[in-house]
Amino acid sequence: MADYSQGIFAGKVGAPRLVKLFKKLGLSERMTWFIPGHSMETFPVEVKQVVDSGSEIALHGYSHEGAYQMTEQQESDVLEKCIDLATNLTGKKPVGYRAPLYEIRETTIPLLEKHGFVYDSSLTHHDSQPFLLPRHPPIKSPDFSKPASTWMHPTPLNSSSLTSLVEIPCNWYGEDETPLSYLPHVNNSHGYVDTRVIEQMWKDRFLWLWENAEDEGNDEGVNDFIFPIVLHPDSSGMAHVIGMIERMMVWLKSWGEEVEFCRYEDIAAETKRKQARQ
Repeated sequence: MADYSQGIFAGKVGAPRLVKLFKKLGLSERMTWFIPGHSMETFPVEVKQVVDSGSEIALHGYSHEGAYQMTEQQESDVLEKCIDLATNLTGKKPVGYRAPLYEIRETTIPLLEKHGFVYDSSLTHHDSQPFLLPRHPPIKSPDFSKPASTWMHPTPLNSSSLTSLVEIPCNWYGEDETPLSYLPHVNNSHGYVDTRVIEQMWKDRFLWLWENAEDEGNDEGVNDFIFPIVLHPDSSGMAHVIGMIERMMVWLKSWGEEVEFCRYEDIAAETKRKQARQ
């Protein structure tokens, strides 16, 4: 019951608080919400507030199930169900996806392509640059029951064959949940980290990228990078956390025209335009 109670807080309290904050800051139309299908059906009033605020709606599983918990058929059924829910909610098919727990597997990519998704945000090939996702060959795990010589070999990385998906990278160090929420059944949750520690870490990351992103494969003389911040309403909606989120957003806004807030679908579209010009 305690886990469900935390979910009710997220839907009924945390999400509306974040919607109100983003409206206050004039950012709601530049936000992307990755919403599980279960939340769409359980909290229709609150989810409609998100939609009405002008934010993009992207998918995030149904009940936050990990890909490896499901069969391939279940994975397909869940995705199709959530596509229908989001389409009925917004009037258009979703174009973005983030895997619950960032658990994405080889079967997920062709499934997203089949249904016309434009981008995924589950992987960490990079931490601050979007890219077209390579079509890597299947990953083979070591079989330790066999001689070492059978599994000591490099992993083939195929960068010449690309999928149609833009990958907008996520990062555990750019999210709130793990350090700021205590989850008694999750080994890596903390919950008692001072919010100012996370705020300063995010600022340090941003400032390093500001100084160095130009050296990481961008167009010459252009210091473009993305800085995804992943917020959960059960974490960032808490009274002692949401103030830090506001301070962080205000700090980023203080950079003026140097910093642009963007929906993920707009980042993906711009990435495809850049790729087409190359």
